[in-house]
Amino acid sequence: MKIEDLYQMVLSKLGHIKEDESKLSRVFILLEQMDVDGGEEEIVGVDVEDGEEYRSLVMQIADALNDGFVCFVNPQTLEMEPVDCKGYYDAIEIAEQNEDMMDEYDLDFTKWDGYIRLQPFGREELRTAMGKFALEIDDPKLAEKLQNALEANKPLRKMLDMIRDADKWLVWQVFKKQEIINYVKGELADTDLPM
Repeated sequence: MKIEDLYQMVLSKLGHIKEDESKLSRVFILLEQMDVDGGEEEIVGVDVEDGEEYRSLVMQIADALNDGFVCFVNPQTLEMEPVDCKGYYDAIEIAEQNEDMMDEYDLDFTKWDGYIRLQPFGREELRTAMGKFALEIDDPKLAEKLQNALEANKPLRKMLDMIRDADKWLVWQVFKKQEIINYVKGELADTDLPM
């Protein structure tokens, strides 16, 4: 297939979803993940008037959470420290509960006056996101299978396998990233950030 033909196919697909903000936002996130830079576009789910610093912070946190990190945000300085959960999680718990041991782990957030702690999605959050995904996916047969899988044993594993088998993995990743962005915005919404 020639590149021009492929380009025309992509344009025609975009034409079908041009009125659907949710689907267009997923396309934008996918393009962003592919490192396609079109300039000063709005990050999906973040209003332009929120400012570049806020948008950048939201995306940094969302990326880290998506990669499985626990994120600590200093609401006064907007510093963000991602901490790998694997092997470090106990250190975080110990550092938060025992001031004498904080310096031992060399975690910056322990030196801040205060912080906001954001967790990566656990099983319940993933299950909720997958339930939403099953309701919004444009493939009715797959949507029904995914909804049925939610009721089965080990629903997350089954749903992820179904998504891969249906060749919808990228669609799921974009959807999940948007859910994480919404979560981050919700957590930051009640905080008086210096912006």
